[in-house]
Amino acid sequence: MKSSRLIAGLLILNLALFVGILAYFLRTQMGALVVVNPADPAGIPSHTAPADPGGAAERISVVTNQLRWAQLESEDYREYVARLRAIGCPEQTLREIVIADLDKLLAPELRAAYGHRDELKYWHSEEEEMANDVDHRELAKKEREIEQRKRDIIRELVHADLARERMRQSGQEDLNERRLAFLPEDRRTQVRELIEKYDEAESGLREKELDDAEPLSVADQAQLRDLRQRRETELNSLLAPAEREQFDLWLSPTANAVRYALYGMKATEQEFIAIYRARKPFEERWGKYDVDVLDENTRRQRESDRAQVEGAIQQSLGETRYAELKRGEDEDYHRLNALATRYKLPREKAIEAFGYKKTVGDYRAQVRNDPSLNPQQKSDALNAIADETGKAMRSLLGDKAYRYYVRTGQGGWVRE
Repeated sequence: MKSSRLIAGLLILNLALFVGILAYFLRTQMGALVVVNPADPAGIPSHTAPADPGGAAERISVVTNQLRWAQLESEDYREYVARLRAIGCPEQTLREIVIADLDKLLAPELRAAYGHRDELKYWHSEEEEMANDVDHRELAKKEREIEQRKRDIIRELVHADLARERMRQSGQEDLNERRLAFLPEDRRTQVRELIEKYDEAESGLREKELDDAEPLSVADQAQLRDLRQRRETELNSLLAPAEREQFDLWLSPTANAVRYALYGMKATEQEFIAIYRARKPFEERWGKYDVDVLDENTRRQRESDRAQVEGAIQQSLGETRYAELKRGEDEDYHRLNALATRYKLPREKAIEAFGYKKTVGDYRAQVRNDPSLNPQQKSDALNAIADETGKAMRSLLGDKAYRYYVRTGQGGWVRE
């Protein structure tokens, strides 16, 4: 078994990282000769040699509970870890030591996967070779394989999830950890690994779609549906009903889409639940289908169902709040808020700029649908709308922010 061989291999490493932890224990537990001045009663608690009857000589204090390196070493790395635990090594420190050792052990294999030269010369075009001659998908696959082996070993040795430990050590936000906080740690690990397993399998199908530059085949779509169904089955077997409900509120595609749309709305929990519950049955029915390959009748049925759902949500929220929800669904609104942040503009500027987009869209639709205008007149009118829109947006956002917005392609609708 690969993981067993790797665990055994850890014994050959130079365990320099243990110096710090050993220093701590040596200071607190290892035997030492300590000179104690009789005039200074403060000393290390110890088994003390007989005092000088005259009281003038220095006393020698000896700490007898010695700790030796040989007491920790073992041919079995599992036993080595057990002995560290036995002497009180903090669990978090133990995890960090083992992870660092494992990274060091597998570093040569990872370096070999990158294909770098052993000795780089200044005339070598290695950067371009790495950019053009290496299939980065294969490299990423190899990295994932090595990381998975590490995860298996870390789980066996110290009962920890490597992904969680890495995020914690680096100070990065572990979003999955936060979202799965309602579960005990051991099942958080199981759930996140299950999610990652099926995400990777689905990504493989999506990569094929990109490589072929064509929609997924019927067989691929069937495989995708099967993957999603198996994922749901495994989740249901792992989580109790109440836990599964919490999982869906945090991590389901429906919940993610609702949270995205609520941006800038300052929604309440009740509003979230109302939208989520209205859309969830629709997503359960239609989410497994690829819209691009639906026939015309099925597509019309889907749109009819969507209209009913949105009508119910609009009635529940009211006109004003529903308009804010639809605004949050528009990516341009998110971009305008990011622009306001970048250029330190008031948030109201983003709201006002987005309002221009809707108004301009209505004007353009009127021009295009006006039967009294010939093609040239329509073109002239649309150009005039674009010019006026550009002036208004420049005035609203300021010249620098406006130029950035248009130059990066985010403001394409201004001159549409």
